[in-house]
Amino acid sequence: MDKLTQLKDIIENEITAYFTGKDLFLVDIKVLSNGKIEIFADSPSNITIDECVQISRYIHQHLEVNNLMTDNLSLDVSSPGIDEPLKVPQQFQKQLNKQVDVVLKNGLKFTGELLSADELEIKIKEVIKIKKSETIEEHTFRFDEIKSVKKHFNFKL
Repeated sequence: MDKLTQLKDIIENEITAYFTGKDLFLVDIKVLSNGKIEIFADSPSNITIDECVQISRYIHQHLEVNNLMTDNLSLDVSSPGIDEPLKVPQQFQKQLNKQVDVVLKNGLKFTGELLSADELEIKIKEVIKIKKSETIEEHTFRFDEIKSVKKHFNFKL
């Protein structure tokens, strides 16, 4: 196991312990070869800047105490970007009954309301508008056929 993978595992274990009993969840950790550590966390009601600061301080202190914090490391804790794909079950639960964009590995794209999500699949309700009529179709997609699922943003006014 290389040093970057080891560092990622150490951080992940420490964050998991830190989040115990808190209304927070880990989305992703990236330990980059240039020394940058990116931690993405969230909560069912949206993570605050103060919570990100507390996580950053906690992990920074943990790394220093264990002699893992070097001069070339930088630590960044934030929520996932609005254009980032959903990655963990808690994110899917947070998006239930909201619009999502689904891109399948075969290139097909769907936009619809996320009706359900479990460890194997998601179900969406797509509203298809053709001229003045609407058709509603429900689709079930297995995670092994999905390339990405993102929050849908409609910028039309």
